[in-house]
Parts: sequence; C-alpha cells; structure tokens
Amino acid sequence: MHYFLDKMEGIGTAEGLEESTKTILNVLNNSRNSLLICADQYWPSVAIGIDVFNKAMFDLKKRDIKCRFITEITKENLAFCKELLKIAEVHHLPGLKGNFAVNENEYIASATMKNLQLLSQVVYSNSKAIVEQHHFFFENLWDKSISAIEKIDEIEKGIVPEIIDVIKNPFEIRNIYFDILKSSTFEIMLILTTSTVFMREENDGIMQSLIDSSNKNVKIRIITPTFTNSENEIDNLNQNKNIEVRHIESPFDAQINMLVVDRKYSLIVELKNDTKQKFTEAVGSAVYSTSKPKVVSFVTIFETLWKQTELYEKLKDADKLKEEYIRKLRLADKAKDEFVNIAAHELRTPTQSILTFANLLKYDINKNESIEAIHRNAKRLNVLIKNILDVTRIESDKLLLQQENFNLNDLLITVIKDYTRELKKSHSHKRHIKLHYALQKEIRGPDALVYADKERIVQVISNLLDNAIKFIEKDGLIKITLKISKGDGPNGYGYAEIIIKDTGSGISEEILPHLFTKFSTRSFQGTGLGLYISKNIIVSHGGSMSAENNKDGKGATFSFIIPLIKTDLIQNSFGVSV
Repeated sequence: MHYFLDKMEGIGTAEGLEESTKTILNVLNNSRNSLLICADQYWPSVAIGIDVFNKAMFDLKKRDIKCRFITEITKENLAFCKELLKIAEVHHLPGLKGNFAVNENEYIASATMKNLQLLSQVVYSNSKAIVEQHHFFFENLWDKSISAIEKIDEIEKGIVPEIIDVIKNPFEIRNIYFDILKSSTFEIMLILTTSTVFMREENDGIMQSLIDSSNKNVKIRIITPTFTNSENEIDNLNQNKNIEVRHIESPFDAQINMLVVDRKYSLIVELKNDTKQKFTEAVGSAVYSTSKPKVVSFVTIFETLWKQTELYEKLKDADKLKEEYIRKLRLADKAKDEFVNIAAHELRTPTQSILTFANLLKYDINKNESIEAIHRNAKRLNVLIKNILDVTRIESDKLLLQQENFNLNDLLITVIKDYTRELKKSHSHKRHIKLHYALQKEIRGPDALVYADKERIVQVISNLLDNAIKFIEKDGLIKITLKISKGDGPNGYGYAEIIIKDTGSGISEEILPHLFTKFSTRSFQGTGLGLYISKNIIVSHGGSMSAENNKDGKGATFSFIIPLIKTDLIQNSFGVSV
C-alpha cells in the first residue's frame, strides 16, 4: 500500500487482493457516523456474496452507521439488493459506471468490479478536498436516482422501463393508439386539433373505444376547436357522465394530436394529410413515451389549455364582462396557438434530426458528426422538457432551491470563459461577437459572496447570454457588469447586481410590457419560457429582474439583483476583456 505521511493529506493505491481487501475494510471500520457508496451492478454481489465484506456491511448496521448506497439494480442482482436494504437506504441509477465509497474523512475507489470477486486494486485518499468533492458528487447522483424499493417493485411486477419511441409506420401508430386507450384505468386526456380529425376518429372506431373506456369509469377529457359539422356527435359524448368535451375558440395552427393516458403514457401524432378520411393515410410520424418527465410535460400543456377553456365557458354566460377581459382572453388564445406551434416545432425538429442521423450511423457515414448531431438535438429536447417542468414547479410553488455560499465573481468568470470558448468555435466571417466583463475593483472573496442556488443562477445568466447572442445578427458586443452595493439590499447587508448589455436588435415595443410572462418570444426558435423562469428564480432568491432598450437604440440591457452575505463595500470599477 502506498500512502503519504500520516500527518499529511494524500492519495495512494493498494495493489493485490489482500491489500485491497484490507484497505476497503479499514474504510468501512473507520466510518463513525455515515458511509456513502456509489457502485455498478456487480457491487451488490461483492458486498453481500463475499463473506468478509458481508460481515463488515452488517457490522455497519450494528454500529448504527447511517449508510446510503447507489447502484444499478437488475434481475441478476435483485436478491443481493434486497439484502442491502436491510443495512441502508438504497437507490437505483441505470447505466452506472465507476465505483467509490466515502465516509467522514476517507475515500476509496475502484475502476472495475466483477461478479462475486474480490478487488485487486483500489485507490485510497484522505484528502479533505477529494472527500468533500465526492460527497457533493454523491448527493447529485442521489437526487437523480430513484428508490430501490420502486425499482425492485418494477422488476418483480414486470413493469416496462421508461421509453421514448419515434414511430413512422401509420399502422403501428394506430395499434398503439388503440392499445393505450384500452389499457386506461382512470383518466384519458385528448387534444384533437382539427374538425376533420374528430370525424376521422369517429369513423375509425376511436370514439367508440373512448366510450368503452368511459363505461369502465375512466374519466375522459377532450379539447377540440369550435366547429359545427360534429355538434351532434359532441353532444352525444357530453351526455356520458365520464366524458367532457370542451372547445378552444380558434383552431390550432399546429397539426398534431395529443393523447395522454393515466398520466403514464403519451402519444403525440403528427398529421401528414388532414384531408384524408382514413387514420393510416392521414398520419405521418408519432412519438410514444412512458418517460415521466415527458408525460408530465404534456399533462401540463393539457391542463393549461383546459383551464383556458373554463374561461371561455364563463365568457359565453357573462354578457357584462368588460372589454379588457375579452382582450386578455384573446391574447391568451394567441399565446396558446404560438406555444403549441412552437412546442410542436421544438419537438419535431430535433426528433427528425435524431432519426436521420441515427439512420446514417447504420451505414457508418460521418459517424462522429452524426453522433454529435444526435447529442445536440437530444439536448434541445431535454431543455424544452426542463423548461416546462420548471414552469410547473413555479406555478405550483414547488421551485426548490439548493442554496450554498459561493463567490459570484468567480462564477461569472467561469461562465463567460465557457461562452467565449464556444463563440470562438462558432464564429464565421459573417458573424463575430465579443464578450466584455466589467467587475468591481479589488473585489475580495467575501465581497461577492452570496447564499444562493448556484445551478439556478448559472441557468439565469446563461439564458440572458443566449438571448443576447441570438439577437446579434452580425458583429456585436455583449458587456457583462458585476456591481456590489452595500446596506440597501433586501436583507440590509447589500446586494450584487449583474448587468448584461448587448448591441443586438433590442426588444420590440409589443413584447416589452409582458416580456417576463409565459410564452413571450420574438422568434420561432424558443418557447418563450426562459425569461419567465429566470425572473421567478431571481424572485425566489429575494431579488428582482428588469429589462430595457438601450438609449442609443442599439440593443437591450437586462439586469438582476440578489442579496449579498454581509461584506465591506469596495468602490470603483475597471473593465476586463475575457
């Protein structure tokens, strides 16, 4: 075993079965209050199936050590994982690679494990920095994992894991449509975007399938545009106590149908030719998903539109409503159309790209380029899903902050360097954008110290920088300024203000009054949720956000403030180019 001196923090390697086993047991035995282990699918067999480790693991329970384990639970290691649940709280994380354990003062790691075999090499460290880093890393993985009890239940009940499937065959789409309708147990949500769709669903037997589901006490809600050629059919459906059909005043621009069943399954169907009378001739592609984040996103869209229909119903019976209310409803209707249109575009474009480049991979054409394109478009889908989930959390007052102390100046420098690097990669002879960072002179570590959610603050800064870059057509400058003010902040200690000023196209007068509301967007390349989410994040920190066009008519300025931890104020500023 190779160690540094006892009184120094260090890192070393244990070689061979005997030394590796001894090192692992020492770390287990040295745990005084807690032990965190993150390891792959083979680790449960090693921890439980090998006697020397089994004894040490159950000794942790006898000593009341608080243990938490993350591993990948499979059919093969199910019995071992059940034994681990007797010792600690266990979580499941699919595809987990790498293995490490960390207690209060020590860290060990191993690159590979094999089923029911001792380890032949481990890395050991008592470095405080390494220990703290892996505590933080573990907590991040813990938040992204699910309970072992939930995963074990899925495996034992044969529940299919979450999937996202793009389907091109219209007959397969039709079969899935009927299958998930028949599988419904308590709720169906359906959006039909054209009158032709409604008649086609009626003729193809889908409406009868809905009626059959309602007879099993499944609650069914349908949203359609207002049209007259199906009034009798709709009236008949509304006679059923378990079916409710509501209308959107104006038709949808986006030709997609959305089906959500039991809040577990979603099917988004793109219409290829809405004039066709047969389902299989009218549809193009579809996206079928059991992914919880995706399904929740579509439920959110449906519930938003459903609430809007309630306003329309009230409007019909309220002759004395003021003109202002009517105007707001029409604006909401316009926002609905724009959002559904944008959401459809944002989902369709990367999905089609993923399909195209995935097919290219079959023939080994530009493999790296194809993989990069798949990754890029998958990230676009992920951002859309995260934004919709953030809106859901904000509106349900469940936006949780993981707050910590950090230096805002250091964070800004890191973010700006990342953006500068990316801009240099993407610059062409037609477009050149420069970032300029201005910070307060002689800012010491504590002067820019805030207590905030670091990831959320990065999210806000990134959103503002992305917008600034997007609306600079050719050459341009983005100036980022950090100001520190003392004594008059929300907490009485002072506040930090971040100002982002660009030389882009500015904010249109039409958008400016409701810039920070949902679905407010100037382009077809976004959902209009970013600024709404960003402002709510800052408000949740006890701060505020504002925006204005620059007085010289070139570009716009966005700024936000958040409270400081108590510091001394250092005045004066100077500029730094990053």
